[in-house]
This record gives sequence, C-alpha cells and structure tokens, in this order.
Amino acid sequence: MKKSSLLATCLAAATMGAQAQSNVQLNGLVDAYIGSMRMAGDKASKSVVGSGGLTTSWWGMSGTEDLGGGLTASFALNGFFRTDTGETGRFGADTQFSRDAYVALAGSFGVVNLGRSKAPNFLPTIAFNPLGDSFTFSPLVLHANVPLFNGTGWGATTSSDTGWSNQITYTTPSLAGLKANLHYQFGEIAADNGKRNMGLNLMYFSGPVGLTTFWERTEVSNPVPVALPGGATRTNWMLGGSYDAKVVKGFITYGESSSDLAGVPDKATTSLGLSAPVGSGKLLAAWANTKVDAGNTRDTVTVGYDHTMSKRTDVYALVMNDKITTFESGTSFGLGVRHRF
Repeated sequence: MKKSSLLATCLAAATMGAQAQSNVQLNGLVDAYIGSMRMAGDKASKSVVGSGGLTTSWWGMSGTEDLGGGLTASFALNGFFRTDTGETGRFGADTQFSRDAYVALAGSFGVVNLGRSKAPNFLPTIAFNPLGDSFTFSPLVLHANVPLFNGTGWGATTSSDTGWSNQITYTTPSLAGLKANLHYQFGEIAADNGKRNMGLNLMYFSGPVGLTTFWERTEVSNPVPVALPGGATRTNWMLGGSYDAKVVKGFITYGESSSDLAGVPDKATTSLGLSAPVGSGKLLAAWANTKVDAGNTRDTVTVGYDHTMSKRTDVYALVMNDKITTFESGTSFGLGVRHRF
C-alpha cells in the first residue's frame, strides 16, 4: 500500500473514532397556553394566547466529547423564544442565547464551566416549588424574578436574572447526594472593573428528602452586564426543603434580599407547596408570601393540574390569585400544552 493511501486510511479511521466519541444534539421545549391574566394592581384582565405557562419556551444545541482518561468536553448554545409571537428572547432586549452559552470540561474533579449559564438562585428556586420553572404561574418564581410594571412598584427579590454572563462556574462531584455550585461573574465594566457577582448553592437529595440553599452577592445586572442602579450591592439568600411521601410531595422555602442602597427596602419571602399524583398527572398547589420592610405584603396562590400524555408532551390547567396589600387583587387562569423535543 502506498504511503499516501495508508496515511489517508489512518486519518479516516481517526476521524471516525473521534466522531464515535462525540455527539451534538438539537433540543428544546415549546409551551403555549390560552387564558386570562390579571396580576395584582392591574386595572383589568387580559385575554391571551401566551408563551411559557409552565416552562419558558427554548431551543438550542448541545454536545459532548469523550477526551479519554475520564475527561469530557461539552458545550451548550440555548436561546429563549415566545411561542405566541415567534419573537426571540424572553423579552425585547434579551440576548440570543440567554439560556446557555458555555463550554465546559468535566472529570473526577467535577465540572468547570465558562460562559453564560445559570445563576446561583435558579436551580434551588425551581427545584423546591411544585410548579418548577414557571415564570407565569409559580408564586415563588414570580416573587423572585418577575417585576410588575403596572404602577405597584413591585420589584423582584432577585436583582440580577436567573442566568449570569461572563461567568466561571465550578460544580463539585456528588458526595452522598450533596453537590455544590460555585459562581463568579466578571463585571467587565470599563469604568469600574471591580464590579462583579458571586455566589454559591448547595443541593442535597437522598431518598425522599431534598435540601437546598443559595447565597449571592450582585453588583452587575444581566443578561446585558451593567452596574446596578446607584452602584448598589445586593445580597440574596434562600433555604429550602422537600419531602416526598409518595402520596404527596411537600415543599418549603424561606429567603431574604437586601441592598446597601438607601431607600431600597429589605424583603423576606416564604413559600409552601405540594404536588400529588392523581391519575396520569399531578395536582399542584403553591403559595408565596413576600413582606417588604415598612411596605406592602404580597400573597400569590396557584392551584392546578398537569396531565401527562407521553414522555414528551403534557397539558395543564392552572388558576392563580395575586394580591398586594394596598392594590386590587388579580385572578389569572391558563390552559396549555408543553412539548419537548
């Protein structure tokens, strides 16, 4: 065999071997609902076809490669979109891959992740309430992450989004059900390079018991990093627990947020929830209460049912009541379908 033919054969074999050890996937989730929305302080209800009743719609690409010796490389590029209009992002100014944009190395040491990925608050919040990552109907998620732009002046307890850009994250190996994530976001602000975000979370699962906590200190906003208004430094923490008794699973959390900026009050949030298997789905119920120092109190309650049709598709019906002390309450409902691909 000629040397050139032998070299070509070797290169082809090497390429096939590399391809066999790596993979790239296109995946995502589409969620849409029809209903009526009225939050606390809204002047009237609004009939809608909305996006993301239970999960914010998203799509993207991810991949892994086995590098040998127990080392794995991976990446993810995932972006949100609005099913009702076809627009990209969670809102008009959202970045293209605001859900994930990172590359990572994993091994026996854990995982090191570089790029845009989850903030410390995200996993503990969605894993310890029965409505998961619903930014439309989950009381805990709404109080933590969704401001109201309706004259109530109500702001989220989380100051810097559920994802952080310009971030390095280290995830420990699991030790008897306990795993930790350490987060550091570089501010990359030319006028003040000292601005940054940092935080951590702990997640513990063993049998029916789940426990969590997170803490974060933020000086930079997201998804587009700029200094928080007034040069403020915000801190936010939460403790949570769950117990699965099979016939019902209970959830409880308590957390506080504060700012060193004068005139910004502290907030304390308590939440309770349960999910119970009924038929081919789950009955869901959740409540969150946020008290503002020398200010209003907000109570939000949601009940509903999520019916599983297949491993990839479910339909749901939810009703929510939202109340802020000195404003009119609002009631919302939604009937929706969620499909994973």
